[in-house]
Amino acid sequence: MGDMANSTVEFLPQSPCSEVNHDENFGCNLEQLRSLMELRGTDALDKLQSEGGVSELCRLLRTSPAEGLTGDVADMNRRRTIFGQNFIPPKKPKTFLQLVWEALQDVTLIILEVAALISLGLSFYPVPGDIDEGYLKNIWTNLDEIWWAGKDKLIYFFLKIWI
Repeated sequence: MGDMANSTVEFLPQSPCSEVNHDENFGCNLEQLRSLMELRGTDALDKLQSEGGVSELCRLLRTSPAEGLTGDVADMNRRRTIFGQNFIPPKKPKTFLQLVWEALQDVTLIILEVAALISLGLSFYPVPGDIDEGYLKNIWTNLDEIWWAGKDKLIYFFLKIWI
């Protein structure tokens, strides 16, 4: 069982089971089908081969590998009752806070936030020798000009998270 491509050829139906009586009970149950469908790759091929191949599975399910199901409404309802509906429910969407938390895990955004906080902190840090009573007055009157770079980075950071 070396090459998977060569192995799948063995499972093509050799003789179609079109003369199957759909009124009989099925030869396999939901748990058996589920266990087969949960397998992947060569494990699935090995399991299918050990159970008799595609032809045997079609015989157990009372269907034709060439023609499929008959389309009879009663048969379809019976199959739906026994095996359930062939439906995969959609995944539950993430909440807004989960999306924000995922955005906060981005390394680029973390670096941007650290740079914004450093820039914002340094904008208020006085240069040694410049501290006099006019310096503090100048900070409060020109606050918009002083922390503009840090404020821009913070605004970008929050926009990036929200969008």
